[in-house]
Amino acid sequence: MDKAAKKVRTESSSDSGILEECKKEVTCDLCDRINWTTPSKGVQTTPPPRTVAIVVDVVQNRGAIRIFEKESGEYIDGVGTEEEGFRIIIPWRDTWRFRASGVVEVGYIVAKDAD
Repeated sequence: MDKAAKKVRTESSSDSGILEECKKEVTCDLCDRINWTTPSKGVQTTPPPRTVAIVVDVVQNRGAIRIFEKESGEYIDGVGTEEEGFRIIIPWRDTWRFRASGVVEVGYIVAKDAD
């Protein structure tokens, strides 16, 4: 199994543009918004249930994230200075968690119920 996370650069500054890019990468016709947050530095973070992708905002490059397997703690991938100037869409796996370094905004794209 490939351990690296798929990372998609987007220059879009609008949530709607980012969502359109995301829909090209993951199956999520029911995703209609991004829930932005600033994760606490150094804290293991698990996105909300039904998260199909996260967006890491490194336009200003004030921080980075590192992605790990929940069970084993094995390092998977990261987003940092090499992605400066972009917002990075990462199709998410529910077996992952991440840890932030510095101050970085992360957006959760969560599939809503079909009801």
